[in-house]
Amino acid sequence: MAHHILIVDDDEFVRALIATHLENEGYEVSLAGSGEEMFDLMGANEFDLVLLDLGLPDEDGLVLARKLRARSGIPLMILTGRRELDDRLAGLDVGADDYLTKSVNPEEFLLRVRNLLNRSGGGTIAPVSSKDKSLIRFRGWTIDLDGHSLTSPDDEEVAVTPVELKLLSVLAKAPGRALSRDTLLDAISGYDEAPSDRMIDAFISRIRKKIEANPKKPEIIVTITGVGYRFDAKVE
Repeated sequence: MAHHILIVDDDEFVRALIATHLENEGYEVSLAGSGEEMFDLMGANEFDLVLLDLGLPDEDGLVLARKLRARSGIPLMILTGRRELDDRLAGLDVGADDYLTKSVNPEEFLLRVRNLLNRSGGGTIAPVSSKDKSLIRFRGWTIDLDGHSLTSPDDEEVAVTPVELKLLSVLAKAPGRALSRDTLLDAISGYDEAPSDRMIDAFISRIRKKIEANPKKPEIIVTITGVGYRFDAKVE
């Protein structure tokens, strides 16, 4: 059965162009021109992926992405004309799985779509055989991947965004290994263009402020000059 993809964009020509590329690859496509239409369609259909523009007439796409992520774990790709780093950071921060600009090469776009669907299992989530497999513990901290939570040594839940939790978990799953910024960026978004260093550095800085005793002298996530970052805490 073909994957069903929802395109959300207020530009009729752009919707048609994207739909043509996807349909030529065998995907089933539905179209929405606003956030309201998006949620109406999602209420009546099952989708495997949402392609979301940020410049919509009824509500900002970042707000819609946040609402969508709060309701569903469906794969979400932002496809927009906005090129600024702040927009990319914000898009990933609210839970988008990938962020592309509309100038992307069609072949790369289709590859990103295919990879995202493959990684997600087409929108389904595989069951976890043991609750402990979703827990990562270090220095009294607990990352709960299933519950999307971070708990401090004082047993208090600390607010984290989806990207922060994913980035922290990737580092914690490779203790003692220096991971490059490109590796970390690929783990959270698949985006590997020029601004990657700044994106990862910004997220690491925010995570440090939440888990380090002294963020200016980090002991858990340390910087490896010329490489990236290393998780130096012992993982239980």
